[in-house]
Amino acid sequence: MANYLTWKPDLGNPEKINALQKKRWRFWDDLEPEIKHAASIHRLLQCEFELRECTQREMALKDKLAGYQKKLDTEAGLIQDIKVELLQENKRYWELELQWWVVRSAFQECPFTHGVNFWRSHPRWYMHRVLREDCARRGGCCRRGCGCCSNRQNWPDREFAAGHCTFECHCCENARGFELSQEKKSFYNQIFDLGKDNGYFYRISHSSLMGLILYNDDNPFDLIDDPPPNYETSSRTS
Repeated sequence: MANYLTWKPDLGNPEKINALQKKRWRFWDDLEPEIKHAASIHRLLQCEFELRECTQREMALKDKLAGYQKKLDTEAGLIQDIKVELLQENKRYWELELQWWVVRSAFQECPFTHGVNFWRSHPRWYMHRVLREDCARRGGCCRRGCGCCSNRQNWPDREFAAGHCTFECHCCENARGFELSQEKKSFYNQIFDLGKDNGYFYRISHSSLMGLILYNDDNPFDLIDDPPPNYETSSRTS
């Protein structure tokens, strides 16, 4: 029997890669509940979401600041307010990154963490088909041809900048034509809260952490898509 702690996958054999990742996930499922509670996948994914949210808010504020600075009639107080917000978001990102490490460091080295590291070693792992469809269905940039998600890159001081849209995405705000209130953002974030134990969490966690789709045997790396995902609309022709 293969030693899944050290076994190196045959990258030319997609079935072996898929089987290996599933084996690694089952290892996690079989762990004692107290171990899984200490090393929480829910908290890990939710923290990564909040880091992306913070980064996208920073980008939105910088875009707005650049626009206001081009206008001669912009009040100086408005520009100063945005600069203060940027400083606050910079502090928030720093704090969230520390929180992420507290959560991530609780995961002991094991087949599960090997699987996560293996999958995320691909620089485009977040362009997985399931994650792209989720972004599109939530009205994110993967629904359009703007290419924002594909073009997002991690900054030197923003390791979690790359990824899909949150409700702070400025491009999404421009596309829908209106700004969401903070109350509405909080409401919709609760609907897609990765801290909850539900079907949405399981679907996203399998794809985000291992590149897997339940009941699918494809090579996870073949599920990394760059073109916008296509899906059926509600309109039909008779």
